Amino acid sequence: MLNLQDISDDHKDSYKVLLDKRKDNADAIYFLKSLDETDDCCFLTGKAGTGKSTLIKDVIEFCREIGKPPLVLWSTGISALNIGGQTVHSFFSLWIENVFPKEIKPYLIDKKNKKYKLKKAKVQTLLNVPFVIIDEIGMVNANTVDCINLLMKYYLAEATGDPTLIKKPFGGKPVIFVWDVFQLPPVSTTEWKQKFGEEYASERFFDSVTFKKKLAYTTIELKKNYRQEYDTFFWEMLDAIRNETISDDHLSRLNKQLGQATHDVIQLSTHRGKVDEINNQKIRQLSGQEYIYEWLTDGYFPDGMKKTDNILRLKKWAKVMMVTNDILGKRINGSMWIVQDLWEEYVDVQIGAEVFTVGSETRANKEITVSGRWKITEKILWTYDQFPLKLAYAITVHKSQGMTFDACNLDLCNTFTGGQAYTALSRSKSLSGITLLNKIEKRHLFFHPSIKPFIQNTPPTSSIQEKDISTYIQSFE
Repeated sequence: MLNLQDISDDHKDSYKVLLDKRKDNADAIYFLKSLDETDDCCFLTGKAGTGKSTLIKDVIEFCREIGKPPLVLWSTGISALNIGGQTVHSFFSLWIENVFPKEIKPYLIDKKNKKYKLKKAKVQTLLNVPFVIIDEIGMVNANTVDCINLLMKYYLAEATGDPTLIKKPFGGKPVIFVWDVFQLPPVSTTEWKQKFGEEYASERFFDSVTFKKKLAYTTIELKKNYRQEYDTFFWEMLDAIRNETISDDHLSRLNKQLGQATHDVIQLSTHRGKVDEINNQKIRQLSGQEYIYEWLTDGYFPDGMKKTDNILRLKKWAKVMMVTNDILGKRINGSMWIVQDLWEEYVDVQIGAEVFTVGSETRANKEITVSGRWKITEKILWTYDQFPLKLAYAITVHKSQGMTFDACNLDLCNTFTGGQAYTALSRSKSLSGITLLNKIEKRHLFFHPSIKPFIQNTPPTSSIQEKDISTYIQSFE
């Protein structure tokens, strides 16, 4: 895909830094080598805390540096804004609709109708990028995966004049899928089940026709743990939950964490109503003047792409969470702060002895295209202004995906979907950092029944020998 032996010496130095950063992680090196030397589709997976998101971010930054940016697509607008990508629905003009591929075909044939049509700039992007990344593929519905496959085949075949691409998955363009299948699935709605229930075994991506037809791809599983690397028992317990081999001893030691909610520690709950109740109650209990910060937008900005609430209510000493990263890396997405002082145009927040001033930030929903000469063009569709803060006394388990906490309170008595308890538990760096508000039983630790057949039918995980790692790294010296 990337053919990195042909890049400049300066770019090779940058790539060497990327390789050195992961020289003790054979699976990550194999993934980088695969991007360099093959044109294969790839399923990049790994347990919670194995650095999937960080690896993908580093790859994207390097590819942009060398002038070969991939097309980066995400399931949610919040994730897309974090990395400067786009949602799959936005790029492929699917928007909020849930449709079958067969519903799209008539619109593709009808040249006058603009529905589901990709603009020339987007088609050029598909042609010019070396590969496509779909991060959080597990949050993309099965029917949407099939629609993406259809659209890529159609437009790449039409643009190249090569009708054989119609028969190739994704029109012959390599696609990198990123996800841990044990994490939470897309939100399942009654409407989706009524429309698609007879055609698809589940809403999960691997129950799409695209994957069911034996899509050829390489599986690379990241195994090195970064999040719980200093708590081996906890890491082993999480592994046992995934493998459905959790023992009574595991449960006994886990339930020793039962207790009252720890003060000033974030609570993860399964339901949004409980989260809102806790946050609203906590802010009311604080004395002092309440400041209200309202959002501003220059047009329609989808709720799913907003990182914070339209109306943010804050008081001095309120506990808040940062929902963006700053350039210097001081304020990190997911980090917890205390409101030190408030004014109309900015807020002072404190962690430890450090105090930072936070102002309103403009978030843009962008349409990104790549021309034939690797020139990146960004067109801003809408903007949204709000302080990058959320009340952080509680959040839903769903919203906690991708976050890491030193300590957290877990309310898991009403788990209602597969992977919910596992996702919540795996947010913590250690078992000692967890306070359970309810006793955990085996019935809470379940996964969707479709996961096991998918894993059994997934191509074996590829790996690389240690000597090959050294040889590959040395080739860039």
